Amino acid sequence: MNRMKNLFTLLTLLLWTLVACSNDSAADEKPGSGGTDIPAGNLPMQNVARAIELIDNAVECYFTGTGMAMSRYYNPYTGNRSSELGSVWMYTSSIEAVNAAMKAMKTGQAKGETALYDSHFNRYKELLTQLYDNLEYYAGTFTLTSYTQTKQWTVYGVNRGNDKGAAQVEGILNVYDDQMWLVRELLESYHITGEQRYLEKAEYLMEYVLDGWDCTLDEQGNPLGGITWGPGYLTKHSCSNGPIVSPLVWLHEIYKGKSDEVTYGYVAADNSRKLRTEKKSDYYLGFAKAVYDWQKKYLLRPDGVYDDMMGGYDSPDIKYVTIDGERYRTGSKLRDRVGPAITYNSGTMLSGAAALLS
Repeated sequence: MNRMKNLFTLLTLLLWTLVACSNDSAADEKPGSGGTDIPAGNLPMQNVARAIELIDNAVECYFTGTGMAMSRYYNPYTGNRSSELGSVWMYTSSIEAVNAAMKAMKTGQAKGETALYDSHFNRYKELLTQLYDNLEYYAGTFTLTSYTQTKQWTVYGVNRGNDKGAAQVEGILNVYDDQMWLVRELLESYHITGEQRYLEKAEYLMEYVLDGWDCTLDEQGNPLGGITWGPGYLTKHSCSNGPIVSPLVWLHEIYKGKSDEVTYGYVAADNSRKLRTEKKSDYYLGFAKAVYDWQKKYLLRPDGVYDDMMGGYDSPDIKYVTIDGERYRTGSKLRDRVGPAITYNSGTMLSGAAALLS
């Protein structure tokens, strides 16, 4: 719920910056022009130009320094930024905005509307590069013991660190849904720019997220399923499952018809840990269906929307088991579907359903 309130606040403040952050040169331009002449009556391109103007002003108001530190709040009346910095979830929203504008510019160019593309695309491509480069202030490295392995990961913490790669990410200081939203945007950036590095980072973070899938078995020998909010949590949330369904389908589509393979761990019937290799296209689509089915089974309410999480654990502590001399995390057997129902959580499942049906 706090995240939805933060998003509403952020969007409201971004709208205020359209006027509050405009400099003298911007004030001389036509409203919504993005600095580019748009023929009267061309509403789609006027909307894109307005988005460009909004993004430019938001970058000017919220970001400071060569490291592009993002202030959590901006006061349009005083022109002051808060010393408190935005979380990685907020920072990712800026990448999403730039992706959306670039995608719209490419769509316009394909339809013969080249003005905005010619004026802004390369500039936004460079802005996108800067945003990703400075995303590394949120990056940190830690060792995680999961359901099938112990491995060192470099992922993104909730809070920005003092230097690139120096963020705190242990335990509850990183959450899976933050990585999910980055995967979504990395795949968008890959499709827009064709740069392989975005796809590679998306797959790395996807591997980390799916390492959080509870593949331990219930009494009938079926995987418990569900992804906890983060590696330091027991509860399994709508927000840490629904957002990954669509990008799993997108990865399936990228590798469909190709021979690329992936090897991953799973829990066998005798509770031992095994490795399985399969084609990436099948792997990603299989997980998309599994995550979607888990959330629908456990969190869908009778009125057709999704509750917030599964809770009701017996102990608040994460527990481990040693098998064949190796330590593994045990599964979270949760009893209670807990509200409230939040629009955000139903929206990601609609997105996932649309992707699975496409």
